[in-house]
Amino acid sequence: MSKSKKPSQLIEKEKILYVEVEQLRHRLYLHDTSIIFEFFSAFYFAFQDIKGLFVKKKTQSEAQFLISLKRKKAALQILEKTPYAWIIFALRGMKLRHAPRSPKGVVGSSRAATRDPGRSYLIFGTTYATDFQSRSVQIARKLAEKNKVVYIEGVFDEGISPGSRIIEESEMFTAIRLTARHMFHLNYQKPSTEELSFIKKSLKLTDAIKYIHHPFWKYVLSLKKNSFLFDLADNFEKGSHASKHIIQAEQDLIKNALKITVPKLPKKKNSRFMLLKNGADWNHFKDASQTIQTCDVGLCWIKKPVIGFIGALDERTDENLIGSIANAFPTASVVLVGNTDYRPLIKVAEQHPNIFPVGKQPYSKLPLLLQSFDILIAPYDLPELPLYLASGKPIICSATHTSGVGLGTYIYSAKTHTDWVLAIQEALKEKKRSKKKYARINAAKKLSWKIPHTITN
Repeated sequence: MSKSKKPSQLIEKEKILYVEVEQLRHRLYLHDTSIIFEFFSAFYFAFQDIKGLFVKKKTQSEAQFLISLKRKKAALQILEKTPYAWIIFALRGMKLRHAPRSPKGVVGSSRAATRDPGRSYLIFGTTYATDFQSRSVQIARKLAEKNKVVYIEGVFDEGISPGSRIIEESEMFTAIRLTARHMFHLNYQKPSTEELSFIKKSLKLTDAIKYIHHPFWKYVLSLKKNSFLFDLADNFEKGSHASKHIIQAEQDLIKNALKITVPKLPKKKNSRFMLLKNGADWNHFKDASQTIQTCDVGLCWIKKPVIGFIGALDERTDENLIGSIANAFPTASVVLVGNTDYRPLIKVAEQHPNIFPVGKQPYSKLPLLLQSFDILIAPYDLPELPLYLASGKPIICSATHTSGVGLGTYIYSAKTHTDWVLAIQEALKEKKRSKKKYARINAAKKLSWKIPHTITN
């Protein structure tokens, strides 16, 4: 599948500018899930809908989109200096002051374990501890069944003094959020030397096994060769969906880690690599094979059949393929569940009225979304494949996704855009109670998360 390439400098500008705008929105409590945003956006979107009846919608060029982002950033920076922002910052400060702090000088649980804690792990994660779709969160919580685990979130509180706070605490599992001077995106933004020094002061380490799940943490930790574990799940170098400093950090971690956990073993054997397959929480997704109407998930306006996607939307996603699918099936709806900060795909969605990027959805809502889909697509190697299988719905994958994993008998695979269209046509014909459906469900049961009690053995 060929993809049109844009100049790398333009891609980097878009990434950084978009991230900066999103960070300002979060800082001012104007992000998509905030009550303030939902209240005002109801009026804004109603106005836009009425306006759209009389004004033909135009697709922005790359240059126009950059100008639009710069204007949004400037407007938010002005808002940051108004009384509205002062009130928001004051309320946020009060919230942080009353939040539970971690024990002074130590990142870890203040609650002593009443049973043998096994080993102790410090897991440096990729996201919030409540993001159950995250591989790092699932591994941390599974390890905590037999070991004492402290999960350091891949997000930060903003503050003027170094510190940390406890987000969640139980006998064997503790989630900690560090304080940074400013929010930043782990993949794209490298904090300055001063900012890194600030974060290091927020982090006081205990004597535990360091298990790193994002290359960013290499810049925060003083790591000696063979003194840590590394989870190579995203493989930023291969996917090229990160800045150069993150790719370099990933290479250094691969070179120096004692053990490297991977969802799929490399062809070349290496004793340092350990297989930890991606899985799904079967108890959470066991009802995903049922069928419900799209209205039940708030998508009343879309047409059936629904071609669904759940996962990360970034440079690995072939936006031209998504456009080809939308063109080939104009009476169907393509629903994309995932982040909406990958501009090339959003641009394609703007050109097709039957593509619906609905943003990242709560983990609790994913089974319902799967129930509302008719078929599912996986245009690259998705860690969410076990979730897909739990739905029992027909699945179309890239040809590399099914190779070597024994899924070819009940999953449709495709290479070219033409192959994809033909595979989707075939999948839409599949009977609701086919043998393939139950084979997928049985496969999902076997693909539940299986994490060993220890990683170092």
